[in-house]
Amino acid sequence: MAESSKFDTLASAYAKSRPTYPAEIFDAMQELSGRALSGARIADVGAGTGISSRQLRERGAQVTAVDLSEPMLRQLLAGSPGVGAVLGSANALPLRDASVDFVTFAQSWHWVNPDLAVPEVLRVLKPGGALACFWNMPTVDAPWRLGYNDRIRELIGGDPDYGNDSTALDQETRLELGMRRSHLPVRVFETSWSRRVTLEQRITNVMSRSYISDVAPQRLETFLDNERAFLLKHFPDGMVLEEYTTWLGVVSRP
Repeated sequence: MAESSKFDTLASAYAKSRPTYPAEIFDAMQELSGRALSGARIADVGAGTGISSRQLRERGAQVTAVDLSEPMLRQLLAGSPGVGAVLGSANALPLRDASVDFVTFAQSWHWVNPDLAVPEVLRVLKPGGALACFWNMPTVDAPWRLGYNDRIRELIGGDPDYGNDSTALDQETRLELGMRRSHLPVRVFETSWSRRVTLEQRITNVMSRSYISDVAPQRLETFLDNERAFLLKHFPDGMVLEEYTTWLGVVSRP
């Protein structure tokens, strides 16, 4: 969330390329929380272009998307009938006390300040409501992904932290640490799945990342051309197999 302004110029690429979430995640969200999504009031925080918001809406929820980026929310509203939207931060949610059944963070909890966000989440949740955080994490040992994180680190100037938080264990630890002061347990579910996308959709996915806005255009163009050539060696038909593990953590409010 703290770097959401970097996404202002990436809304179109984000909407065109980022994956949705598997149906099993939403089934597990209900089972782990003991609450139905149908009819639930949900604040989807860090909602971006509305990928998770639309899926929650399709489950019958009343969804309010919250994000710091106006361009991302404009993209969301253009393609998400029935979803409300409001500018705001997880660190100071623009919502009333005890007003929602779920607060969700799809691919966004890692942006928040837990010391501020956790009290805010607990404030806006109804008694018995639930926080649900989920991430799509790529299968990093797929042959075509080997060396990818190293190439990205080189592209963005050698950031040693890039690519070090892609496992389910890292996400679980991040959420548990955030909830430590509240002494509330994290219930966990994960599932594996895959999708096939065109080579250019894969390249657009790369271009939707927050760090891309800081890369010089000519340097980025050279990098993307090299990635295209690399991908064609693995997928000569131009269809890329992306494999994911999707991790879900649910915390219920007393």
